[in-house]
Amino acid sequence: MPRPATRRRALAAALACAAMLSACTGNSDDGTDGTGVSATPAVAPDLAATTASSAVTAAATSSLDGAASGKAAREKAFTGAALESANAYAKTLAGRTAAEKADAQLATTGVKVLAISRGGDSPQQILAQTTLKKTGAAVLVLLVQEGGTFKAAAVTPMLPDAKLDALDPTTDGSAAIAEAKGLVARPDDVVAAFAASVTYPKPTATKVLAADPLSEQLRQSAVAQSQALNNQGAFTQEHEPKGVIGGLRLKDGNGAIVFAHLVRSDAIAMRTPLKLTPAKDLTLLTGIKQITTEANLTSNEIVAIVIPASGQARIVAASDQLVAGSGR
Repeated sequence: MPRPATRRRALAAALACAAMLSACTGNSDDGTDGTGVSATPAVAPDLAATTASSAVTAAATSSLDGAASGKAAREKAFTGAALESANAYAKTLAGRTAAEKADAQLATTGVKVLAISRGGDSPQQILAQTTLKKTGAAVLVLLVQEGGTFKAAAVTPMLPDAKLDALDPTTDGSAAIAEAKGLVARPDDVVAAFAASVTYPKPTATKVLAADPLSEQLRQSAVAQSQALNNQGAFTQEHEPKGVIGGLRLKDGNGAIVFAHLVRSDAIAMRTPLKLTPAKDLTLLTGIKQITTEANLTSNEIVAIVIPASGQARIVAASDQLVAGSGR
């Protein structure tokens, strides 16, 4: 499964004496401020509960299936960036310890439906909550209807101490984000501000977003990776927004919970050729066993952001997963 973003290891570190690379939606617009087409849920609450439980179970089970059958199962359980991330994670299963697998395993019992999109809004969405089986930490799961089936479009563990604001009762349904009227900022602008604030080596400070553990961890990790190269190379990190995956309005339309996809690119360029040992994940994913001059790692980042009607937006949940890499 895509791992909690705040638990991500450093993607690269070069030791002073022995250089070594290691992995230390659209919504329909009803012409209102997002109050929805009708104050009824797109899916009856009882059916939504059953659907969410089945969808989370399918996602959890297929994520740990490294066999050929697992890929077909994941295509039924996931969509978009979440599918790409789940497939990438599955490729690394053979090299993971039982403890590592347990850390990312989703609980398939106790799934809660937090919100349901309203009738007439497209695509239909169900926002569910499960937990990490080992720790009990909350995980937000955004289910989006695709071809008549609800699939996981985002599986994002909540950040430490993060809280999700109240949503409308599932019996009423939650309004679409629509044109983002009434929000303190447009979702795309908030995501762009986040991306710029965690770019390395030249991040751009933002007042749109409140401080959060994810952004701080990304910035600290980038600095540490650069310093670890010990002037033997250069490290850069970019975050490219890929668009809003989905989301729903908060209670009475006062704000929204938005899920967005970004692609993080980490690059290391050595000034002098050295023998570097790739991170285990990179080797399992790409087959690369040695790097001498450069490395490029690509990861999917999925973030859940609360955008209020006033004040600062804040990131409440996130995951990231290495999905591609190259080196020579």
